[in-house]
Amino acid sequence: MPLKAVVFDVYNTLFRNDVSSWLDTFSDLCRIQKLSISPDQLWAHWKSIEVRFRQTRTNLVDPEKSPPFKTYFAAWRESFVESFIGLGIDGDADHAAQLCVDSLAVREPYEDTFALLEHIGQQWKQSVLTNADNASILPLLRYHDLSFDAVVTSEIARAYKPDPRVFALVIKETGVLPEETLYVGDTLLDDMHGAKLAGLSTVW
Repeated sequence: MPLKAVVFDVYNTLFRNDVSSWLDTFSDLCRIQKLSISPDQLWAHWKSIEVRFRQTRTNLVDPEKSPPFKTYFAAWRESFVESFIGLGIDGDADHAAQLCVDSLAVREPYEDTFALLEHIGQQWKQSVLTNADNASILPLLRYHDLSFDAVVTSEIARAYKPDPRVFALVIKETGVLPEETLYVGDTLLDDMHGAKLAGLSTVW
């Protein structure tokens, strides 16, 4: 079948989300809350806890048996609570989690992002699918005046990539068939594996 739609991941695909971006956020966090620890140390400790959420949020054998959905804000708040206790720091976990969510809403695009989207949009439908909270991705797209045929977040889908049901939802919202769709993302598991499970062609 001919190609009719391109679906993009957002972070580290259209917008930067590298470690340096996170360290900027953690620098702000340590400064605002006047924490007695370096941003690098807090980031390393927090990340070692946060990664457990990413590893357990989706049952890869049977996605329908995955744990109850939890937003990034909720998961990150829990990770900060555990981090502050473990480090013996009197920090505000709610503020820290919200700061992380908000920081994703102001990430910088790659230099060729807008030209690429304009080119794709002239030929095919285009949508975005992201493992992110609505509070991050929706303001980001509004700020850059970007519109798509469909925008699906993990919060909207109530599940995370690589769950194939997430990809099925963006396909449904875009109004195309899986075999008519190309998915573009940066991770081998969440993006490439999940999209292939749902029957999409992929570009890593």
